[in-house]
Amino acid sequence: MLRWARDHWQFRRAADEAVAAASRAGGARPRDVVLVPCWRRPEMLWHCLDNLCRAEGIEQLHVVFRADSGHDPDNLTVIRSFAARLASFEIQSAPVCPYRRTRLSANILLGYLHAVAAARRFVFLVEEDIMVARDFFRWHQGVHARRTDLFCSIGVHNHNRRTAPPADPTGYYLSHADYCSWGVCFDRAVLLQWLPQHVATAYFSHPKRYLRRHFVCSRVALAYVEQAGLIRRLQEGSAQPIAYPAVPRAFHAGFYGRNRAGSLGGSLRERVRQLQGLIYDRAAMRRLALSEQYALDSEPVRLDIDVAGRAPLRELVVP
Repeated sequence: MLRWARDHWQFRRAADEAVAAASRAGGARPRDVVLVPCWRRPEMLWHCLDNLCRAEGIEQLHVVFRADSGHDPDNLTVIRSFAARLASFEIQSAPVCPYRRTRLSANILLGYLHAVAAARRFVFLVEEDIMVARDFFRWHQGVHARRTDLFCSIGVHNHNRRTAPPADPTGYYLSHADYCSWGVCFDRAVLLQWLPQHVATAYFSHPKRYLRRHFVCSRVALAYVEQAGLIRRLQEGSAQPIAYPAVPRAFHAGFYGRNRAGSLGGSLRERVRQLQGLIYDRAAMRRLALSEQYALDSEPVRLDIDVAGRAPLRELVVP
């Protein structure tokens, strides 16, 4: 009982402090921020970081690792092994979230608010199972330069809507009500506008009840109550669009994890090597897929693409 009360008090204080830090942030900040949540897949984090460190512009960014409560200590080993390739980074330990359903949401939402307080303008979210292309950051920066009214930009294939844009690496299109948390970029002002009022105990403790009460007219199913579902509802109620690339600048490689069965065996080095032969191979990922939709969502894409910043981006009209 004592531990339960302590965890609740400490978590509420951490949430309040994150909201306060975001709200009072001011003055010049030197770098944009990349938020990298991690938990128990250090081998996946290794590949995520290997690709992040190859992305153009990473040397100008500050990387914030959010190690969730109960994380695998090998995550810290992996992060330190990339220290020489990262110009600026820090490791934040997430507070223990006492609510089982929203633990991942708490880590990401509180991480967003800390990033808002530290970022110059942009906050990127790259979860540990997202593999980014060489011009991932430049594409996001370019599309925000073209469209200053965005809710956010998302670098992966749009798995919430069936689209078939032309395979134009300079093309992007706008969408609505299909947010996902895979390879995202926000202007910090958007996060500050929409997020703080919802980072509250009422949401974390009873997310379904909270979303039903606060988003009465939402078309998003109540099965989606974690942070991506919350943010999707926020975007749904805004007039600000999402930008997706015609040619994806990242892909989701997490065929196992917190909400998916399965794992890899062996040492960390062996697991890293196993993933090398799986996550970049379309045929291998298709064999591992749980469904046809999952196969589409996790299809590897070209990571050597490097167009943004060298050719003007252009807006496409996609049905």
